[in-house]
Amino acid sequence: MSDIDIEQYKISEEPFYQPSGNEIDQYEAAYAARLPVMVKGPTGCGKSRFIEYMAWKLGKPIITVACNEDMTAADLVGRYLLDADGTRWLDGPLTTAARIGAICYLDEVVEARQDTTVVIHPLTDHRRTLPLDKKGEVVRAHEDFQLVISYNPGYQSLMKDLKQSTKQRFVGMDFDYVPADLEAKIVAEETGINAGTAAKLVQVGEAARNLKGHG
Repeated sequence: MSDIDIEQYKISEEPFYQPSGNEIDQYEAAYAARLPVMVKGPTGCGKSRFIEYMAWKLGKPIITVACNEDMTAADLVGRYLLDADGTRWLDGPLTTAARIGAICYLDEVVEARQDTTVVIHPLTDHRRTLPLDKKGEVVRAHEDFQLVISYNPGYQSLMKDLKQSTKQRFVGMDFDYVPADLEAKIVAEETGINAGTAAKLVQVGEAARNLKGHG
């Protein structure tokens, strides 16, 4: 797969990320062992930014997939397409990441259908393979490949939750909203507004989060 331009998947500029604990060391240890990682926490607590930052820090390509309920297994692994010469195979983002050794980040994986998420299982254990049944090929993951998923436990329900057989395959990292003073610094840095306005916005954000369950 030397024809793939790996550089297009790399983050060229450092994303702003404010650590709130030892999460950077934890992730680096997980990546060194190529363990699949599940980042857990509420919406807006910095999960996606953290993964982008770590991809930049490690100098690794990253392929992000925004999961949704309409996503099929073919959307992840690939499919045959018709063209002027007949049919050709097009790798999906998961397959591409496995081939080139990228970090594949499945954002809000709980939104995907359970029959779709099971395709990731062979990549998360000792096999580190991805069977392409329609193509009759088994992709062996590049040594740098890592699978990362984000998971919001607050959204879980009987209809939308990860199977236990999926959860247990991942190293879990818990995220939450940072203290108000630190969040105000982050808001000010991200937006360029003054510290006073940022503090007020954080107050509004905290009030809104406390409305959970009130419609």
